[in-house]
Amino acid sequence: MIDDSTSSGIVVDAYEGINDHFTSLETLGVHGHNVLARAQRFGCWYMLKGLAPAEAEQGAYRQMLVKEFEIMHRVNHPGVVQVHGIEDVEGLGKCIVMEWVEGVTLKEWLDEGKHSREERRNVAGQLMDAVAHIHRCGVVHRDIKPSNIMITNTGMTVKIIDFGLADTDAHTNLKQPAGTARYMAPEQATATQPDVRNDIYSLGMVLKQMDLGSLYRRPIARCLQPIDERYQSVEELQADLRRRAMRHRVAAIASAATLLLALVVGSTYALSRTGPTTDKATSQRVDSLHQLLEETSTVVSDAMREQDSLVRRLKGLNDSLASLNSANVELRQQQAERDARQHLVDEAIAEGYRRIDATNAATHLREHLDTLSRGNYVWVDWNRLSREGRIIAMPKYMLEIRSRFTSKELSEIEYALTEHCTHYEVTIQQRIHAKKAFIYYENSIIEGDE
Repeated sequence: MIDDSTSSGIVVDAYEGINDHFTSLETLGVHGHNVLARAQRFGCWYMLKGLAPAEAEQGAYRQMLVKEFEIMHRVNHPGVVQVHGIEDVEGLGKCIVMEWVEGVTLKEWLDEGKHSREERRNVAGQLMDAVAHIHRCGVVHRDIKPSNIMITNTGMTVKIIDFGLADTDAHTNLKQPAGTARYMAPEQATATQPDVRNDIYSLGMVLKQMDLGSLYRRPIARCLQPIDERYQSVEELQADLRRRAMRHRVAAIASAATLLLALVVGSTYALSRTGPTTDKATSQRVDSLHQLLEETSTVVSDAMREQDSLVRRLKGLNDSLASLNSANVELRQQQAERDARQHLVDEAIAEGYRRIDATNAATHLREHLDTLSRGNYVWVDWNRLSREGRIIAMPKYMLEIRSRFTSKELSEIEYALTEHCTHYEVTIQQRIHAKKAFIYYENSIIEGDE
């Protein structure tokens, strides 16, 4: 008798390939300053992206790697390669750990030449969805091209890779022109600030290579216009494509209905030419043709109404997108103005520090403390001297800058300068107490010896 009451499972001791560290490390190649490798951990394959040995110890390249990880970590979407972390890997150094994508690049996929237009349009739709999500996360990829787009072997799913040139408004370091010449927007060759319209140009170049048919011809052409004439967002591009697709669909229905209507009218006219008839089959045929004529008219009317409704809805959507883009531009301008004002505040605080430090230094208080030898010489008003910056420099400086800042900014500056003065005063007082304690101890010993 077989006892099958126990729970089933895997004999872990006999199972191989599970490790908490990377194994089966395979270097795939060096691309520019990066090295790419594949490795296993916990029974899964991962892609590792690190720095080539020549650049591994250079601060700028290490910052680039960290920046790429931070940007990828912000973007979580099925159409973007997933990032798991950044860590030190034996033999490679610090690496970004990403999912391993089993598939081919879009360039290789197109070169196969065996995919239908419908399949290519499906891939294009996924690509636009992924780029739109990247932009909603505040990221500009800046290197959209077929070799940076993977198509998985299972399901033909799009995965955008390589965020080495990506940028955001939040990052202030490593701002420089970047991109791949063939796919890079003209303004991108000199611009240091990221703009989603850079990616829209690159996206247009990629879609142009995919041979998507006449429906895409004009939208692609608009993607490649000068920056102010392009679509202002990927959502606007997608809305335009939906509107054009609906127009094509309605036009096709109307054409088919018109042809059918002509056939019905022609058949009815031919029957009417035969003169009155009592043939039952002929009468039924005429009735059927009239019914078909009415149904055809209804289909055409419904299609036209649907077209008008969709045009109105798409117009409303375009108006909403235009308002959203306008609001985004206004928010960026406001943020830029806030950043500029904050920069002025920071400069004012730094200048205040210099004024206070110079005033305090003029008292030579630190030098007096170092030369103090007996407690009975502590007749100077140390407390007053230690507060010279707060008493003299700070009020004078605040009065000088009052007209250049708002009350809120002045409060921020005054708070920072007060904290600076307090830190200086506390430091001086601590040194005074320590010195006096030492002198008292020294005098006690001398008096004891006597």
